[in-house]
Amino acid sequence: MENDNIGQDSSSCSQESSELKHCWVCFGTDEDEYENNSDWVSPCKCRGSTRWVHQSCVQRWVNEKLKENLSIKAHCPQCHTQYIIVYDEVNFLVRMLNKLDQTANQLCPFLTAGVVVSTLYWSAASYGAITMMQVMGEREAITMMENTDSYMLLLVLPSIPLSLILCKTINWEETLLLFVQRYTSHIPLLRTIMPSFLSEPINSSANTVQFNSVINPTTTLCAALLLPTTATVVGNILFNNSSYSYLQKTILGGLVYITVKGVVRIYQKQHNIIKEKTRKVIDYPEIDSEENN
Repeated sequence: MENDNIGQDSSSCSQESSELKHCWVCFGTDEDEYENNSDWVSPCKCRGSTRWVHQSCVQRWVNEKLKENLSIKAHCPQCHTQYIIVYDEVNFLVRMLNKLDQTANQLCPFLTAGVVVSTLYWSAASYGAITMMQVMGEREAITMMENTDSYMLLLVLPSIPLSLILCKTINWEETLLLFVQRYTSHIPLLRTIMPSFLSEPINSSANTVQFNSVINPTTTLCAALLLPTTATVVGNILFNNSSYSYLQKTILGGLVYITVKGVVRIYQKQHNIIKEKTRKVIDYPEIDSEENN
């Protein structure tokens, strides 16, 4: 029985040694003259001639995979067997340095996230303090912040730019425009002020025009953060000679700016809707094609 097993093993070994080897990376064989000095390896569970690959070729293939992601393991692309990769032992100092590099690579993403969050927080707090001094006046704002609890300021100041950005995302102009479009026929005053609402579209199939504008994040951010400055400037221009306080001038200036800007934007959007509703496709001019012929 043992002799039979030995015979089978010897026959299988002789069959494997006699089969023609094909490298699945460079498609070279063991019959090529320039491949005679190349080492062959069978790193996976594949069988047949494609189980073989040059050591240099598979090393090059593994390097390409590790360039994409160092954390992945190299696998056979056909049978998906993980390659067994061994390295020569290095000394204790090199092992410690490699471990330190690995630990640093794992901790740096968390440290970077912490630095980014801290930078954003203190930037928001600084912006909140500057906005308060701009809106209320420098002396009144400093006095109020000095009389306020420090922990309360750490919560209130960063929330100022966040509140401005959140309020800017509320698209009240399109909501008001939709309301006016629906009820213009019932309100004679609106029909007199805005006769463009009574325009009938040429293309009736375009009645369902989508007029919800796409929110641009950068435009929204800039407009929200510049709102206190704009309100202060408008308030000082319109109510400079009044007896209002600095805060009252800023609030009134902000209301005037938001109202005028909203009316202009509604007018613009309404006419853009009418423009879209009048859209149609026309015939291609045949004169140009005849002249070219």
